[in-house]
Amino acid sequence: MKGVDRPAHYRHPGQAFIARYGGIQIEQDVQRYVEFLRQEAGLSNEPPIHLDAIYQHFGMPAPLRAPLTDQQGILVDSQTGIILIKEDDPGVRQRFTEGHELMELLFDAQEQLGQEVAATWEIDEGRKEQLCDRGAADLLMPQSSFVPRLQELGISLDTGCALASLYQTSLLATLIRMMQYGTSAHALVMWHYALKPTELKRLKDGEPEPRKKLRVWWRTWTKGWRSHFIPKDKSISLDSPIYRAYRTGRVERAVACLDLGQGKINCQVEAMPMQIGVKDCVLSVLHSIEK
Repeated sequence: MKGVDRPAHYRHPGQAFIARYGGIQIEQDVQRYVEFLRQEAGLSNEPPIHLDAIYQHFGMPAPLRAPLTDQQGILVDSQTGIILIKEDDPGVRQRFTEGHELMELLFDAQEQLGQEVAATWEIDEGRKEQLCDRGAADLLMPQSSFVPRLQELGISLDTGCALASLYQTSLLATLIRMMQYGTSAHALVMWHYALKPTELKRLKDGEPEPRKKLRVWWRTWTKGWRSHFIPKDKSISLDSPIYRAYRTGRVERAVACLDLGQGKINCQVEAMPMQIGVKDCVLSVLHSIEK
């Protein structure tokens, strides 16, 4: 950024990591970088993780809040450590974005190595963004402290709310983390009111507009759920607790037999209405009760 001098005590976190351990060779090196950040700043794995300690240790300015429109965060200048964060995002979302941008500093340092590492590490932009998100989750919700609490409390919306409060993370990020480490059969599904892609295509071709339905927008699940594939864009029936949550605007909990595209599944359903941007959605946690 023009007019901003590099602080005399500033150390580029990504460069400091690579100077000690070498360039990124495998994706697990991103996790190693996360541990490096916490250890260098003298942080434990107990929540909440205070990112200010990392900024102070490396001589970075605190991230600046700015009226961003198309991005949650921007690494403005890696040589001064200046980061911009979307000012009107919720505080927990801002924390996750800060974690993401700290991961970007690792990839920035890797890119500065140039052709020296090109033969051993190639990654596209989409995968890099995924790794930055995963690194942010690892930074804010360390596995060593998160998993024992998850095992004690069990997977549920209530657990998600409790852990989100403890780790100062968003409910969505926390629930996704829970799916990553859960062992029984659970699924997390976000539903939105929409047309199928084939219906959208017919609409563009001039056919009459069909009726929208509450459909799968995105989904993830624990290892124990993997035998029950949930197709994207699958609609849900009007008599389900998921649709009832959409209609009433209240959290619904019930046992239901759901048709999720590959046969019916008996589930304990927790469904929470949620607004994502301008969309009215439903977030559901599904617990298989099939034996």
